[in-house]
Amino acid sequence: MEEQKWDYVEISQIDDKIIKILINNLKLDMSENFYLSFESLLKLGKKAETQIDVAFKEMDEYHQFKKEIFKLLLKSIREKKHEYPMIVQLYNPDFLIRAKAVMEIGKKGDDKYLNFLIPMILDPDDSVRWAVINLLVDKYLDNAIIRKMLKNQITKESNPVIRKKLEKTFQESQ
Repeated sequence: MEEQKWDYVEISQIDDKIIKILINNLKLDMSENFYLSFESLLKLGKKAETQIDVAFKEMDEYHQFKKEIFKLLLKSIREKKHEYPMIVQLYNPDFLIRAKAVMEIGKKGDDKYLNFLIPMILDPDDSVRWAVINLLVDKYLDNAIIRKMLKNQITKESNPVIRKKLEKTFQESQ
């Protein structure tokens, strides 16, 4: 897919083709396009509802996290409120807002966001990954699934400071 140029556009100019591109971006890994698409679909609201609903119904159980995202979008559009008020900050295109949201969730000890936080260990921004990894290490290291994900992240992590923190965490916990 060619590189998208993100500009401000009037909602009336958004057609089904653009909505489909936004939805497809949500099906991919965490990326800038994921965050921009999430915010855009929320703002499009009712205009995107039908296509989001179709995409949600087409997804299989293998994509449980993505199904949760689509379900959250649909519920937010239909009810005009958020069951997870921090989700707008957590999936904001601005990395600083995402990192602050992760830290705020950590301070509150709000476990209901855990499933939305886990995929963020693949966030494109180092500061967000750092915040997510710190939160997961501090509060959820005893969870076998999270422990395994964090251990696997060591070899994938591009930032040497984060990689060393993960290595040190697992050396100390042995």
